[in-house]
Amino acid sequence: MKKITNLLTMALLALGTSLMSCDGNLGLFDNPGDDGDSLNNGQKSIIVLSDIHVMAPQLLEQRGTAFDNYLSQDPKLLEYSAEVLAYLVGEVLLRDPDLVIIPGDLTKDGELVSHQMVVNILGRLRSAGIQVIVVPGNHDIDNPEGCYFNGDNTRPAERTSPEQFKELYADFGYNQAYAKDPASLSFVCEPLKGLVLLCIDTNKYEENLYLDKGDAKNYNQTAGRIRPATLTWMLTEADKARALGKQVVLVQHHNIVQHYDAQGTLQSDYIVPDYENLGKKMMQHGIHLAFTGHTHLQDIAQYRAITDEAQPDSLVDVATGSVISYPNPWRTIKVNKDFTEWQFNTEYVTSISSVSDVKSTCYKRLSENIKGGIGWHIKDGWKGIDKYRESMVVLGLTKKFIPDTPEKLTEILIKYLGDQFCKVYMIHNEGNEWKNSEAAGLEDKLKTSMENMLRDRATSIGVDEMQTGLLITSFNSIYQLRIEPGLKSMLTDMNQYNAFDKRLESRTDDLNAVLHIGR
Repeated sequence: MKKITNLLTMALLALGTSLMSCDGNLGLFDNPGDDGDSLNNGQKSIIVLSDIHVMAPQLLEQRGTAFDNYLSQDPKLLEYSAEVLAYLVGEVLLRDPDLVIIPGDLTKDGELVSHQMVVNILGRLRSAGIQVIVVPGNHDIDNPEGCYFNGDNTRPAERTSPEQFKELYADFGYNQAYAKDPASLSFVCEPLKGLVLLCIDTNKYEENLYLDKGDAKNYNQTAGRIRPATLTWMLTEADKARALGKQVVLVQHHNIVQHYDAQGTLQSDYIVPDYENLGKKMMQHGIHLAFTGHTHLQDIAQYRAITDEAQPDSLVDVATGSVISYPNPWRTIKVNKDFTEWQFNTEYVTSISSVSDVKSTCYKRLSENIKGGIGWHIKDGWKGIDKYRESMVVLGLTKKFIPDTPEKLTEILIKYLGDQFCKVYMIHNEGNEWKNSEAAGLEDKLKTSMENMLRDRATSIGVDEMQTGLLITSFNSIYQLRIEPGLKSMLTDMNQYNAFDKRLESRTDDLNAVLHIGR
């Protein structure tokens, strides 16, 4: 839902601002449908589940307005999340992989009882001899938003500290680790001989705020980063592993490569800061593949460093969507014995006992709750939005150009942009936007709707025709610079970058692809 509101915020900012005025290894993707050429000799199988967001059932003591209001902000399949994970464990057991990776957001909001449930359900895989490696996400540790829901009321749930997290998931990475980072919950392990996982804690839970500790509000930090000390430690560990001929793969919650143009600006909470320089350093130290989550996207993005060599370095970020949010994807992977060829495939949670059609239920839930989510985020950020109203008089307009309440602004945005932005959200989450016929022309329709929104608003408050024309001209300039690149990149799936942060005119099959990386 936050991605929808960030897109709407782009339109709002445009409205406001228009008024104000190494190894030489190359990641190569085979054509979609290629089955690979070396997977039959000693291949391994890996499954990636992400953003499972398990909410222990006992947290929902009685459904009412409190829980429904939460879902209006974040409409996932939370009340069935434990059942979804149990279903997936059954699917994993049928496939009997060599390894399962979960890149963060294991719980709804870090409730201790939810973590205990995750450990219990995943324990079935451990009992069957299947290795499971997890890293924490921004929802998982010292989260002030974990609570019990009882009708119209909530009460705090017991939080999970970093020390408790490490203890709870001892059998899901920490006991298997041969090196641990003193500065974070990051660790290194070798779950399969020859494959080293750098499991990085990118979260900023130390910045959370708590009412029960005297802060003005509860606040859970969504953004992430790689601590300087952690970066030094992980690159050293990568060098050691590479010197021994190991393949090194990164696992973390936040993205390390942009998944569309301007993600680093428009959705900075979803990608680690200084990602360009970090990506270059990782390539220099032999890291060319990363598994991430957080965005709820089923998307593969690539960053290439331009060098004088015939084959430049690359770093591929494989983001996996949330299993309890549309379109409910997860990944199955086949990899050859030396971990240089990776065949990715996408599967979906389609049905559980309590929900016969999971995908349509999640689609409907997202669609129906868009207004509540947008309204909540506009209200939450109203102070920042309201400052633009003060610029109206200087430009010969009136403060009334931007409505004087969050509710009125929400109504306008929904009327003109809601359905189209919802469609962008859905298409972007699904992946392979370039294959989706509904994406064609959608960006142009959005631009027209934004212009109509501005023009109609100007007319409704009596702005003259000349001033309205200047407004639209200014908007178009801002749109081309700040909005169009991101929307076009989302809808055409142009998300591969070179060292100068320019898109490469190529696309990746986000759902089913074969990746070759050096070793």
